[in-house]
Amino acid sequence: MLQWVAQNSELVNALTGVGTLLVWVVYLQVFVSSYRRQLRATLLITRGAGEGLEGRCFLSNMSSGSVFVQSVLVTLETADKTLICPVTDVLDLDGDAPDDPRQRTRQGPLASGETRDIGSFGDLIRHTLHTTSDGPEPGIRQAKIRVVMIEIVGIYGSEDLPIGARRRFALLEDDGRLRFQGEGLQTKQLRSRRQRRRLVTDLERDR
Repeated sequence: MLQWVAQNSELVNALTGVGTLLVWVVYLQVFVSSYRRQLRATLLITRGAGEGLEGRCFLSNMSSGSVFVQSVLVTLETADKTLICPVTDVLDLDGDAPDDPRQRTRQGPLASGETRDIGSFGDLIRHTLHTTSDGPEPGIRQAKIRVVMIEIVGIYGSEDLPIGARRRFALLEDDGRLRFQGEGLQTKQLRSRRQRRRLVTDLERDR
């Protein structure tokens, strides 16, 4: 064996060089993939502090950098139609709007690791029904809502397209009490270029 290696040293060196190159290529791909995962935006939409209409909708930024929340949209899927409404600005339905303008909007920067309460599910639904109703505003039960989808559109770093995330919550009724249940365990991240181009259309709704 040693004699064969000695006689074919040039071939062995060439194969060793190719093998080393392949190892470095694989290592580089793993490193770049890991680095890109660290850089991409990740937003979580969760329910907490109750599971009914009083339950709060929380937005958490799990990205390595800050995200500027540009728009918050709510989609209500009912038995016969779909309602889509931007709820970025807090609608004063009870006549007790805060004096601080920053508290009258859900727009603004969200630092890495920060969580923001964007309102109760009941308020988000009532905002949507109030804004999209042509006539008398229906009650939440009368609207026969099946699904509530929360979508976040934001700006991240130097990205040329907006980033986004959405999560769907089923509206269920148990013993006359309404409650929300997330469809699936994860928030859907809108990361593909096609999805992010469509987010521009969502931003147009909130001009």
